[in-house]
Amino acid sequence: MRTFFLVSGCVLGLFACQSQAAAQTVVEYGAAGSAAATAAGTAKGVGNSLGGVLDGLGKALNPVQDQASRVVPAAKGRPATAAPGKSKRDAIEEAAAPAAPRPSYEDAMGIEKGMSCEEVIRRFGPPAMSFAGEEDAKTMSYTGKTGRVQVECQGGKVASAEKSY
Repeated sequence: MRTFFLVSGCVLGLFACQSQAAAQTVVEYGAAGSAAATAAGTAKGVGNSLGGVLDGLGKALNPVQDQASRVVPAAKGRPATAAPGKSKRDAIEEAAAPAAPRPSYEDAMGIEKGMSCEEVIRRFGPPAMSFAGEEDAKTMSYTGKTGRVQVECQGGKVASAEKSY
């Protein structure tokens, strides 16, 4: 009997609050609809933006194709011709030739105390990180094949070279 009163009380409560629940549903539905409409309006330009970004990325990754497809207008008063003895195709291929290979440096683990800082940079390349200190002091970090080297330069000479493996 107790269960009957409990269940009937819940059902009566639902009937009593039905109009307020329906009103809340209408308000939430309207709010969600307006949010979707607002987002759709601002999202129109996203496709164009992404297309522009991807187009720029494609041009950066394929400079050879970009150079080959580029049309250069001829200067007024002079016919557009290639250099003597070269065709336009040769000129394009020459412009698209790969850049010189990166210089090969020695392993940074070979840096020793007493070397000049200029010699270190010439033989081992530019440091991965560099800090200027007081007066003529400089701290440089190198990454070698088997570890890292922290180089302290003072007066143009390597004062210490701490190696960590």
